[in-house]
Amino acid sequence: MPKYRTIRVPEELVKTVLNFIEEYKELGYRSHSEFIIDATRRRIEKLMSSKLFNRS
Repeated sequence: MPKYRTIRVPEELVKTVLNFIEEYKELGYRSHSEFIIDATRRRIEKLMSSKLFNRS
C-alpha cells in the first residue's frame, strides 16, 4: 500500500478542481486528490519526454 504525504494547495485551486470534476464526471475522477495526483504524474511525464531532458 502506498504511503501518502500532505501538501498545501491553495483553496481557490482546490475549488477549481472540484468544479471541474463535477462538470466532467465522465472523466472518472472520484476526488480532487485523485485529479491532482494524475495531473502531477502527467506533467512529470511530459517534462521528462521533452527536449529539455533528452540530451542525446
